[in-house]
Amino acid sequence: MLPIHRIIVCAALVCGVAQAGELSALRALAPQSPGIVLTQSRHGGLSRIVLVNWNGETRVLTAGFSAASDPEVSFDGRRMLFAGKKRASEPWQIYELAWDGGDARQITHGTADCRQPVYQSRVFTLDAPEPWDQVAYVSEGSLHSVKLDGSWHQRLTYAPGGDFDPLVVADGRMLFSSRGTARPQMFGVNLDGTDYALFAAPAGANPRMAAATLDRRVVFVEGAGQLASVSLDRPLHSYRALTQPGSGVWHTPSALPGGDLLVSKAAGSATLGVFRFDPATGKTVAVFDSAEYDDTQAKLAAPRPLPDGRGSVVDEKELTGALYCLSAYTTDAPKAVNRSTARRLRVLSGDPAKALAPGEVALEEDGSFHLQIPANRAVKIQLLNAAGTPVRSCGWIWVRNRENRGCIGCHEDPELTPDNREARAIVKKPVALTGGGRP
Repeated sequence: MLPIHRIIVCAALVCGVAQAGELSALRALAPQSPGIVLTQSRHGGLSRIVLVNWNGETRVLTAGFSAASDPEVSFDGRRMLFAGKKRASEPWQIYELAWDGGDARQITHGTADCRQPVYQSRVFTLDAPEPWDQVAYVSEGSLHSVKLDGSWHQRLTYAPGGDFDPLVVADGRMLFSSRGTARPQMFGVNLDGTDYALFAAPAGANPRMAAATLDRRVVFVEGAGQLASVSLDRPLHSYRALTQPGSGVWHTPSALPGGDLLVSKAAGSATLGVFRFDPATGKTVAVFDSAEYDDTQAKLAAPRPLPDGRGSVVDEKELTGALYCLSAYTTDAPKAVNRSTARRLRVLSGDPAKALAPGEVALEEDGSFHLQIPANRAVKIQLLNAAGTPVRSCGWIWVRNRENRGCIGCHEDPELTPDNREARAIVKKPVALTGGGRP
């Protein structure tokens, strides 16, 4: 006979082992919550989303779908977004479903797969009488957004390589992992895709599956499946490993009230089960595990803090945006980039068929530049010496329609505040780079 604190559950065609004591402890964090929502999948098979209630009973939420995954709980705790497909031959689409029943409501209707949805914070513009809610998701390697009714589609990111695992944090910005650099890193953007910037470059490889805790840390999976974190306040200088190799393979953390995490873990050949993890102490307690399925993407079906709203400057009628730098000579490599080595800059287009002209622009004496470039097109900036040889380059970046995007320098310390001076290029009209037709 099993110990009394373990309950074998077989309900709604789902079978698993629930830890009754830990379920009770989780319920105390959110007494009005119906339970935990998670994804179940078999190796090589399709997946489904289930709700584990506080009695350990389990109910399939996505009956009628050929496959379903990526649950995301709403801020009021009453609904969830998920990615699903009704038939195996169809692309993945984004749906919304309430806990209290009813049919899933389809939000996207794209021809390509739409995955990993997240609720964004409220969006404000000067020409709209009321703010509105949006959903962001991943499709064809980029982040996209739509209103909850599926209207006003926007592509948000434009770097080649692939962006994935979006996460909306307390200040309303959206973090995500990206393969668009030499090694995968974490970046951030505003809700409309503006102000694209590096968020964290952790020492481990391939940061992904990030979750934000209430104590302002971002926890993520890295390398071969270990947990690590950085602070939201100093993400480039606060890396901390939370687990060590040999502790198992960790997967899809999510935040709990109080600072703990729900996270999936497997050891050896066992399936992934759901655990409660304390980032401060490393204490791990089993919550739920099905011997037949990998149980991942577990989230508490409860209200969570609403992130700050964000305004948007994007005007899709405008076909260009501005890109400026206060001084390329503000850099972390002063021997390579200085007044004697960097004289001009070259702007490369991410689309070889749409080269920009003029392709090269002189730096101002103080190292500043000010450009007008086509919106929504990946570009890369190279600093050139007198012979035209590149001495430094940035990764792929972009500007949105009507965005004014600026940087302090060339790979400068992002925690620095620039000198209080007027950059020469900024008081002049931007140099217009055009070519290749409409952006």
